[in-house]
Amino acid sequence: HFLRTKIKPLIVPADANAAILSPAARGQITAALEHHERVTGNQIAVLTVNTLDDESIERYATRVFDAWKLGAKGQDNGVLLIVAPNDRKMRIEVGYGLEGTLTDALSSRIIRNDMTPQFKSGNYDRGVEEGVTAIVARLEGGAEPAAEPASSSSGNTFSLSMSGIDEPELPPWPMRIL
Repeated sequence: HFLRTKIKPLIVPADANAAILSPAARGQITAALEHHERVTGNQIAVLTVNTLDDESIERYATRVFDAWKLGAKGQDNGVLLIVAPNDRKMRIEVGYGLEGTLTDALSSRIIRNDMTPQFKSGNYDRGVEEGVTAIVARLEGGAEPAAEPASSSSGNTFSLSMSGIDEPELPPWPMRIL
């Protein structure tokens, strides 16, 4: 049985509990998220947490989303971007009111194409910034991320190999799940 990771109250849109974001990146991300909320009414939050303590990222994301009450009541227009670097997992949790615009497939592409390459090179600031930029662009009517060749991965949750080195006996990134 796992220990449930404690959920802290949402203080600012970019909550860096795992301390992987620089203060400058955290400030820029927070400003971008606050601006997006003023312009659209959609609420986006970023949470970095060191570990999920063996809880699934899906369950933890749902608990955080519910505890923080993301999105406007009756509109369910919230988005949670969660990164757990020690567990090598991240997820984009989308409220029902935005699922038609920010689908699971689009969330997967944002994680794979915008965030993961930066994380693999150790650049968490840029990875989170690019993920947030892609989410905001899509919610503000921007083009959806380019499709990619089919792979065995699906959904909007991924495990990460942050070493940047794929072991030869394992499938290439992002096909493997650690």
